[in-house]
Amino acid sequence: RGPEGVRMRIDMWMDTACPWCYLGLRHLRAALSAFPDGDQVEVVLRAHVLEPDLEGPVDTPRAAHLARTTGMEPEAVAEEDERLRALGRAEGVVFDFESLVVAPTSRAHRVIAAAGEADIDAGATTGPDTAHLKAAEAIMRAHFEMGLDVSDPDVLIGCAQDIGLGAAVAAGALADGRWASQVYSDHQMGVGMGVNALPTYILDSRFVVQDRLSATAMANVLTTAWAHSRKDGQ
Repeated sequence: RGPEGVRMRIDMWMDTACPWCYLGLRHLRAALSAFPDGDQVEVVLRAHVLEPDLEGPVDTPRAAHLARTTGMEPEAVAEEDERLRALGRAEGVVFDFESLVVAPTSRAHRVIAAAGEADIDAGATTGPDTAHLKAAEAIMRAHFEMGLDVSDPDVLIGCAQDIGLGAAVAAGALADGRWASQVYSDHQMGVGMGVNALPTYILDSRFVVQDRLSATAMANVLTTAWAHSRKDGQ
């Protein structure tokens, strides 16, 4: 808890293959950076694997893959992608859907979870700049903007190194089965709680916010939830 006995926790269910989660994470980090008590807010990223049966990278282009797996018409995919591109451009994100590699996300989630444990070991679990959050953003940047296969261990280790996490943490996460169990546990927990839209945020285990919030809306949510936490903590 923070110095005044108040500390807020946000659990965010997300998948690294979800472009709205990429924007949502950036919005959350921006809101925390601007929030006066952001250094007393802990964010825990929870895995929600959209395609748990995907075994390896897919040769099919993303638009065709979405049409096959979700039933979306190509026109609908193109329309949503253009909306995402416009939202991304406003924030310096360049979505490259044409180069994107559709791949399993469980390994990426393992590295993100291990980064969270590294934060615990370092006593640095709050605020917008934890290794946990930076690892997730780096992996999603590699996926959505750089056309990299984020199921490739070398790519994931590179993402970890890019944020100063160290290759050993990422390599350990990929080699140790307990992290696979953690990803599965998070996914099952979310299913059991009825998480059916990404991203889903649960603030202090009671306020549930789903789907696509702007940075301004996220800031408003933080302010409201913090006020409730502070009231309860006094």
